[in-house]
Amino acid sequence: MSLEERLSKRFDDIGRFESSEICALPASLENISKNGCRVRFRFPVNLDLDNDYEAKITFARSASEGSLSLLCKPQWSKEENGCTIIGFMILPSKDFARLGEYVEHLHLEENDSNLEDQIKDSSCQII
Repeated sequence: MSLEERLSKRFDDIGRFESSEICALPASLENISKNGCRVRFRFPVNLDLDNDYEAKITFARSASEGSLSLLCKPQWSKEENGCTIIGFMILPSKDFARLGEYVEHLHLEENDSNLEDQIKDSSCQII
């Protein structure tokens, strides 16, 4: 899915993606949006692109708040250097609203960071 087709902006973020239906070992979260995510398993993984999978996502920056329970549908899968990278669409599920709040927080942080950068880059000249 191209960036133009995405429903919402993705944010680079790290965390843990667990789905016992896919693999007993967790994957690393690479990015997240309110509608999807990309994860990386450090080894080959087979999955059925037609299935929906129950998953738990734990964000590194908010691990103390616990995991989010979400229903995910794989959109694509590819192997790269012995790893499996999977793009998921996140379906409305138990913690879908909490995910929306988390992504909104990421969006606000990005906006604050951009504003700080603009202030640092601007300079006043007295003539």
